[in-house]
Amino acid sequence: MAQNISVIKKKKHPTIDFAASQIKKYLKKAGLTQCIQIILDIENQSNEDTISIQPHNSGYFITGSNPRSVLFGVYRFLSELGFRWIRPGNRGEIIPDIKSIRKNIRINEKASYKYRTLCIEGATSLQHILDLIDWAAKNGMNGYFIQFDYGTHFFKRWYSHQDNPYMKPEKFDEDDARKAVEIITEEVKKRGMRLEKMGHGWTCRALGIEGEGWDPAKNSISEIPEEKRNWIAMIDGKREFFKNVPLNTNLCYSNPSVRSAIADAIVEYAEKHLEVDAIHLWLADGSNNNCECENCQKARVSDFYVQILNELDEKLTSRNISTKIVFLIYVDLLWQPEIEKIKNPDRFIIMFAPITRSYIQSFANTKPEQGIKPYIKNKLEFPKNAADNMLYLQKWQEMFNGEGVDFDYHVIWACYYDLNHFTIGNVLYRDIVYLKNMNLHGFISCQNQRVSFPTNFLMDILAKTLWNRKISFEKIVQESFSDAFGTNDSKKVIDFLRKMSLLWKPMFEPVFIPQPDEKRIAAGIKNIKTMEKLCAQFKPFVARKAKSTTGATGWSWKYLNYYLELLEVLLPAMLNYLQRTSECRQKFEQVFEFLRKNEKILHPTLDVSTYIKVLQWRVNEAEGNT
Repeated sequence: MAQNISVIKKKKHPTIDFAASQIKKYLKKAGLTQCIQIILDIENQSNEDTISIQPHNSGYFITGSNPRSVLFGVYRFLSELGFRWIRPGNRGEIIPDIKSIRKNIRINEKASYKYRTLCIEGATSLQHILDLIDWAAKNGMNGYFIQFDYGTHFFKRWYSHQDNPYMKPEKFDEDDARKAVEIITEEVKKRGMRLEKMGHGWTCRALGIEGEGWDPAKNSISEIPEEKRNWIAMIDGKREFFKNVPLNTNLCYSNPSVRSAIADAIVEYAEKHLEVDAIHLWLADGSNNNCECENCQKARVSDFYVQILNELDEKLTSRNISTKIVFLIYVDLLWQPEIEKIKNPDRFIIMFAPITRSYIQSFANTKPEQGIKPYIKNKLEFPKNAADNMLYLQKWQEMFNGEGVDFDYHVIWACYYDLNHFTIGNVLYRDIVYLKNMNLHGFISCQNQRVSFPTNFLMDILAKTLWNRKISFEKIVQESFSDAFGTNDSKKVIDFLRKMSLLWKPMFEPVFIPQPDEKRIAAGIKNIKTMEKLCAQFKPFVARKAKSTTGATGWSWKYLNYYLELLEVLLPAMLNYLQRTSECRQKFEQVFEFLRKNEKILHPTLDVSTYIKVLQWRVNEAEGNT
């Protein structure tokens, strides 16, 4: 034990116990020999996160507005001493050599946004998630969201290794999923973080069937109890699973029994899961898939949705259950209700999910182009322009003045449009800064659990800007790359990736949809030649650094070296994509082969399965299969 390190806990709480163990662990790792006394306490108690670090004669006071904030204060104190967590997992930990601690650290901060949450997506193992949760707390993120009850779909994508013949499938069944979620819940709660769950799937529960993913129905509608088959949405005169996927199948929401069944399922779940801080109530996934029966035609689906929300609130209130409910404005639900109003705004968090938006433009610097389009059930056209998307949110906010968050997708697909990450990084930064202007109180990042290839830049932007929206983009750039690559060499990496991102911009979004953009195609073809020269010039330096550098910084150079090797096959593939050659698919297969063969090394930082999926979209686009 480190006898020279004394930690006094003024409040009893498991998260404060964990905070105490963390500061002892890391100061001991750093070789501290100086005697120091750390006092941990809660001051100005609040659900919003504030931290204070102040010196006293024998050490430091570290206080927070809640147990989680105390832990954040501990990590912030350690970062002031030179500790860094430059990516999730053991390969990201930097431990300084410390003999004594300076006495001039003074910090008083409040997080800019109340909700700073990561959401499960992509293909993931349990360890990937545990590494991410650990990194999240060390960087001031305060929530984790498990879609569905167990997130089974996302685990199976990893453990089955269907996309990679070089990795053997691993057993992962329902029991494994339950155990995984128990462990995740324990780790989230140990850190005092907020736990959110569910989302899509309530429509399936109401029907009495499983809704843990987007799997096709095994027995079609015959698996539904006969008395509930008329609950399924009628489309084109038929009540059947929408494209044979139960999770994408809406119900007949004008039917009071349907609405009550959904509300009752959530009440039952809430009673059993008091550890969940917020339950998401979403309808079916997909779009233009709502019921066309005579009664459902009488109102917008959002009106029926609000009826469910109000009934749910009444039932939860009658049972003294205070769990927050997150409701979703997404695809068909972008159009606000015309009749109904939410009766108890304090129960709810509105969640804006602009999934059809462009990620080459930010909310902050775009203007509406088409405005709000007409509501024509099952023939809806969805907005691409970021500012047009905001118009729909504003209409909802006219009838709902409660808390809200942006549930967004920068770090699931758009992060793979350009791995240099400066284009999408700038948009992510501007969007987060602008959330306050949108009357939103935070951000849920619907994202891959591994987004640190070739660097952790996007994750740093996410965490740093959500904590402090006044931080400059350039300050994040300097901190992120200096931490990862060392102060002396970071400028070389920044300059390379910034140039590459600028050159990649013409092909950031599809060039052939909705019709070929000849200007961008020509620019992309020209820029690829320039990029190949930049890579050839930079690669020897990176290869030397990858061989000569150790520890977490060494891994930064190794990952960057792998990225340059990837570009040797990716850039020719992108050229064939732009030229729509007959060899396009073959060229991308070489890219996929490189990724699969190196996944055992890259997997802590790169979701190879999802990245291949995104690249396959480009192949299909070039072949006209969109």
